[in-house]
Amino acid sequence: MLASMLGSRMTDGTGALGGEGSLAEVLEGRAGWHLAAADALEFAEELPDGCAHAVWIDPPYCSGGYTETARRQARGMLTSGSVKKLGWFINDNMGSAGLVWLLRCVAVQAFRVLVEGGSLGVFCDWKMIPLLAPALESSGLRWQAMVVWDKEQPGLGTGFRAQHEVVLHFVKGTGVFHDARTGNVLRESRIPTPDRNHQTAKPVSLIERCLAVVVPPGGLVVDLFAGGGSTGVAARRLGMRFVGSEIDPGIAATAKAEISQARSVVRTRGPVAQIPLFGEGK
Repeated sequence: MLASMLGSRMTDGTGALGGEGSLAEVLEGRAGWHLAAADALEFAEELPDGCAHAVWIDPPYCSGGYTETARRQARGMLTSGSVKKLGWFINDNMGSAGLVWLLRCVAVQAFRVLVEGGSLGVFCDWKMIPLLAPALESSGLRWQAMVVWDKEQPGLGTGFRAQHEVVLHFVKGTGVFHDARTGNVLRESRIPTPDRNHQTAKPVSLIERCLAVVVPPGGLVVDLFAGGGSTGVAARRLGMRFVGSEIDPGIAATAKAEISQARSVVRTRGPVAQIPLFGEGK
């Protein structure tokens, strides 16, 4: 029954995919979204096998310094202004080993809950790629691509100031895609600090562009590090179902308020073009 409902579209009369419900109701297609104030791995264990088209996460980056000591002592990767306005969030000053352990466990769960052809997307910065990529790949997922988020303006610092972040993209088996118009460099302006509801919130438009490629309308998106709710908002705007978790109850409440206000936006999808190899099909 669950498999037959994965692609179904249910609306709440406003054009949006159905409203908030329990985890079971979303999985069965009787509600549109569910967000739990819970630990990522504990929540993942509640999800059934083969239920999701994408697990799309923005975990702590643990990038507060170049050495392990600096990372543990740092107040995360944030500027002092962001911390003063929005506060600190748990786990952003883990060491590299802790982050690798956590995300490898997440990837193992993602392999289990994804449908065949489903996608895992993990936001990170360049310093963590050499450590995270092989750990995620060891879950059984295949490293498909690296998406670059061009934030259009460089950040703080000296020398070649960082202007980008990346999404490590993995697939279960042979990836199934639903939009052929999107390249692997996405230009979207970052959210100004005064407008953020979370210290590291990603633009909803950026998440929409990613999800449109890997999830069909009515498909299920999972986010185990929901933060301010950008992924949930993007999923609802695209007519997808969403379930997620956020360990901090206060941040989870903010995310739920954001997701509850989201409404679907009708978009025309491009064809899934298969580019021929070695001149075939010409």
